[in-house]
This record gives sequence, C-alpha cells and structure tokens, in this order.
Amino acid sequence: MSQNPAGNAPRTSPIVRRNLGSDVYSILWDRILSRDLHPGEKLSDVHLSEELGVSRTPVREALHRLVQDGVVIYSPNRGFSVASFSATDIAEIFDLRAVLEALALRTLAAKLKPKEYRWARGELDRVEVLIRDATDDDARLAAASAFLEVDQGFHQWLIEGSRNQRLIGILNGLWGQISVFQRAGTHVPGWMEIALDQHKQIIDLLLEGEIDPAADALEHHILDMKLRLLVDFAPTVVSNDKPDGRTG
Repeated sequence: MSQNPAGNAPRTSPIVRRNLGSDVYSILWDRILSRDLHPGEKLSDVHLSEELGVSRTPVREALHRLVQDGVVIYSPNRGFSVASFSATDIAEIFDLRAVLEALALRTLAAKLKPKEYRWARGELDRVEVLIRDATDDDARLAAASAFLEVDQGFHQWLIEGSRNQRLIGILNGLWGQISVFQRAGTHVPGWMEIALDQHKQIIDLLLEGEIDPAADALEHHILDMKLRLLVDFAPTVVSNDKPDGRTG
C-alpha cells in the first residue's frame, strides 16, 4: 500500500452510517402513497423486516414515525395498520384549512412588504421551471420534492406570519394529515401545475393590494384541491360521501 508524500498512512474516507429507520420510513411512505399498501392493511414488523432485509428495530422505528404522521394506526391489540381516510375526513380537514388560512392571510397581509411577496413569487417560478423541464423519473422526483417544499413553505409562511398562536397551533396539529394529501397529490398528473398557478394568483393579488380577493382565492385554492383529492385519493368512498363532507 502506497503512502502519501509526507510518509503518513493514506487517508481513508469516513464510514457513512446509514439510518436504517429513515430508509424504511421513506420506503413505507412511498408504498402507502403509491397504493402498494392499502388503507386498513395490517403492517407486520416481522414480515416487513424479512422483506426489507433489516432487523425489526428500524422497522418499528419507521412505523412509529408513520403513526405520528397520521398515515399508520397503532392498536395494542391489533398492531400497526395503514390509516384510512374517508371523503368526510378529507372534506373536514380542507374545509377547516380554507377558513383558517384565509384568516391568517388577512392578518399577514397588513404586515408584509411587497419584496416578501416577490420572493415567494420567485420561489414558485423556480419550481415551475423544474416541473416543466423534468424529462426522466429522477428529475420528476426532484421536481416533486421541490414542489412539496415550496408548497408547504407557502402555507406555513401564511400561518406563521399571522402570529396568532391559537390559529398556528390548530393548523400545525393538522399538518401531519395535510402532508399525506399533499404528497399524494404529486402523483396526480397536472396537480402540481394547477396548485402553482393558484398560488401565483394569490400572490399577484396581494402585490396589487387586493387583500380580500387574495383571501377568497386562497380559500378557492384549498377547496379546489379538496375536490381533486376526493376524486383521486378516496375514490372508493366518494360514491357514498358527497364532496362537501355530508353523507347520504
């Protein structure tokens, strides 16, 4: 083995320690969103550890993280299973979001300067280019990840900017479930482009000083996403539940 010019032993690259729990978590997230794991399906840590070639410890770590996200349910008697979201669940979450985020926007708009809106508008334009130019699976995955980061950042920007701690607390409590639907939406063709266009419309109205129309546009955006998700994300229950969340 050769040595470096100083006569010292050659340097070796540091060992990269992988977090198996995070790896399993990502795999299970993707399988839930792709519908490979179905709502209500039991998740056995023993079976999953054998299938993925890891011990039960990282599998259980991942499952407990998914429980915190609201996409997996744990029962002491039945173990882990994939959470089910009915049309009513989706409608209730998005109806509540629409009202509360519109309130947050009205509160925020009086405090922000145009340069902050322009920065947010620039972020939307950046992601739009990534989505438009994505020509292979890796590029589409990167574009979807960038979209989720900017989309969630946009809504969190509105919520946190309101400085209404009770409002922030309520909406943050919903975000585990909201993120499920947002990630599911990236699998629907055209969904990201529509969401970006609606975000840009909201910011353009704010730049024009049209606060109430901007709040109305935000409400429309959230309710429009609700209806699109009802069609795609909960197709088996839409026939029994009306889009406004009422049954019968």
